[in-house]
Amino acid sequence: MKRYAYTGRSRGGRTVRGFVQAETEAAAAIQVREQGYLVTSIKVAKESKPLFKRRPKLKAKNLGIFCRQFAIMLNTGLTLVQALELLESQSDDQAFAEVLHDIRLEVASGVAFTKTLEKNRDVFPHVFIHLVEAGEVTGAMPEVLNRLADYYEREDELRKKISEALMYPGIIVSVSLVMVLILLFVVLPMLVRNFSGMGVEIPATTVAVLSGRDWMVKNWYIVLAIIAGIVFAFRAFVKTEKGRFIKDKFLLAIPALGELQKMVIFSRFCRTLSLLLTSGIAMIATLGILERLMDNVVVKQAIQGATRGVERGQGISAPLTEHKVFPTMLVQMVNVGEETGNLETVLVQLANYYDREVNFAVASFTKLLEPMVMVLLAGVVLFVLVSMYLPMMQMATSI
Repeated sequence: MKRYAYTGRSRGGRTVRGFVQAETEAAAAIQVREQGYLVTSIKVAKESKPLFKRRPKLKAKNLGIFCRQFAIMLNTGLTLVQALELLESQSDDQAFAEVLHDIRLEVASGVAFTKTLEKNRDVFPHVFIHLVEAGEVTGAMPEVLNRLADYYEREDELRKKISEALMYPGIIVSVSLVMVLILLFVVLPMLVRNFSGMGVEIPATTVAVLSGRDWMVKNWYIVLAIIAGIVFAFRAFVKTEKGRFIKDKFLLAIPALGELQKMVIFSRFCRTLSLLLTSGIAMIATLGILERLMDNVVVKQAIQGATRGVERGQGISAPLTEHKVFPTMLVQMVNVGEETGNLETVLVQLANYYDREVNFAVASFTKLLEPMVMVLLAGVVLFVLVSMYLPMMQMATSI
């Protein structure tokens, strides 16, 4: 299928230009005439391929707004092509507008909407693509888009809560680091010069601090090389299957932070599973999508086990009991939902419960992190201050 650039006139005599996709030039001309335009020229469009084409990165907030607007437009009676054209014109992100433009042209030429989304898997998440496919098949696109909007709005709220929990410790660390640098590079050298002028011997601790500082400044490239080597080695290790498993298992085992991660994972697991099942996607396909969405390898393995259990006819709850990462309450509630035929409802209730647990986990994590950060930074600052005050104490005792 080729892309054609056309020039034409509207019924009012206005000159119009645009692009269509078709197999032949004749088919492209027919598409233009079907839009109500008189074709004056049409030819194969020259594709300009920039060396570095930026692809949009859609956050949960952007996806939520996009889905909500899309659903409203379809509910008001706009066609899919008209809605995409309106969304394209409203987009503030030029790269995303270009993606919507290409999708609109393909849809207008007769390509299924889901097929165009699959070509842009680096822009649209798996959940979005598969649910849109379900909505396209069942003819319930607006309802599916509204569910997706709710889902991404919840995701955005979850990420904001985590960001808020990390903001305060981040500010403390940044301010304290600036203070330590001022002490090392401004205050301490000034005091040392003054004490040396008075004939006071500089203590070994102070000399060690200054020597360490001077060595790092002089050999900064060695310091950077060591840091880069450690980062590179760590990244190479966690890219291996064993390394990533160890890292993910360790993250889940960290006090407070591990619990927070688990609550986030359980909330996302339950809400996504409910969303996919409610939209009519089969259980095995749903678990396959869930597996791709999960970042934690330990959870991925549990979902793989659940998939094998469903394929054997066991259901989803029985295989999950073999993996300790999922709590007993979650597994039991899923089992109840399976037996009563209300699995989607139970999953929504579980997701809401874990959302509330995230709030408590964030509060607990913040309370635990604050004293830990303060103690660590107090130790660093105390060491520097001792290096500063030792010469003063030595001078006082020598008088």
